[in-house]
Formats: sequence, C-alpha cells, structure tokens
Amino acid sequence: ELCGKNTGPVQGNAGSMHLVALDKRYMLSSAIVASAIPVAVGAAFANKQQQNDFIACVFFGEGALNEGVFWESLNVASLMKLPVLFVCEDNGLAVHTPTTMRQGYKVITDVVRNFECDIFQKDTTNVETIYQLTLDATKSISATDRPAFLYLKCYRYLEHVGIHEDFDAGYRSRSEFEEWRKRDPVMLQRKRLIEVGYAETDILDAEKLIDERIRNSIKLAKEAPFAKVEDLYRGVFYEA
Repeated sequence: ELCGKNTGPVQGNAGSMHLVALDKRYMLSSAIVASAIPVAVGAAFANKQQQNDFIACVFFGEGALNEGVFWESLNVASLMKLPVLFVCEDNGLAVHTPTTMRQGYKVITDVVRNFECDIFQKDTTNVETIYQLTLDATKSISATDRPAFLYLKCYRYLEHVGIHEDFDAGYRSRSEFEEWRKRDPVMLQRKRLIEVGYAETDILDAEKLIDERIRNSIKLAKEAPFAKVEDLYRGVFYEA
C-alpha cells in the first residue's frame, strides 16, 4: 500500500498516508493532522453503546493539540465518559516549529487535568515502563468509565518527511540529537535483555530475522503490480 501497489490492503488506492486494516481493528491513519481523533471518539461511543468492553486508542503528535478538533473530542469524551485512550507523542516540533512558538500554555497535562480525564505520563523511553503505563491507563478506563490521556516525550531523528538528516536547517542542533540518541528505546531494551540473561547472539539473531522480513516485504512490494486505472474509482462513489 505504501508503494501504491495492487496487493496493498486498499489495492494501492490509499497510498502511504491513509491505511486501514479492519481485520486487525485498525480503523485508519490519515494525513490530516488530528483527523483520526474524533474517529476514535466515535468508535469509543459505539463501543460503549454496544457494551463490548473495547477501548478505542488514538496516537497523535503534540502538533495535533493546535487543532480545535482535539479539544472538542477531549471534551465530548470527558462529558460522555467514553472508553478512549488519547496517546500524545510529544517531540517538541510541528514540522519545524517548536512548541514554545505554537502553544499558549506550558504543560499540556496541566490543561487536560481540568477535564474528566485521567493523566498518565512518565519521562522515559524504556519500553517496559511505557508498556506498564499503558496497562495502567487501560485498566483505569475500564474501572472508572473515564477517558485517559497518555503523554510521552520523544524525539524525531530525521527530517519531518523523508530519510535524511536536516540539522543544517537551523531549527535544532545535532547535540540535541546526540543526547536523545543515548535514550534510544531499541538500544536500551537490547541492553536490558542482556542484563536479565538473554544471550546477545540471540538478540542479534532476532533483529536479523526482523531485518530479513522487512527486506523481503520491500522486495515483494517492488515486484507487485500497480493498481489498475479502472480500480482507482472503486470506493469513491456508491456502488449498488
């Protein structure tokens, strides 16, 4: 789907920015900033009406906080006590613009705390800690019938869209990157696994296997046919 190929989940019609996998209960990703947030709230409303005990979850960067739909969604979820987990991944940037130039408040969690919504946050890149924090948040949603807001700090290694470094653009420094690199979650978890008794060779073998799967996926995507022109109109208009 990322390559626009016919073998993608949406036969190449969606491309790299609009993905869906309903069989995995993954409703959508969207190129429009914050647009998935109200969809998650709608899913949470449906789940509550159906009493199926499911929790909707939506991921977004802190740039989405600049959109009115975030605040409307947070308000509705809090008001209606909907089972939804808002996950804010804050890398301090909206493309090239730092948080200090965009937001008239200092700490987002201090603002969200005024809603009927529980806050979960920790300044960490440790995957096990984040996993436990997420479990705590989902348990809280189930126990209290309130939405939850999971706030995590992170860092963008490369440019906003692309595969290159952009430190020469002047909006951030390489030294900042080097500090965050010390907290790289993959590196930290590799070290953690060795400390608890896993052999480094087993870890490297597992990473090699993942790399091979990725390379194979890329190979299959390159070899796959593009979507046919006549298929590009499917799903655009109602078909009886």
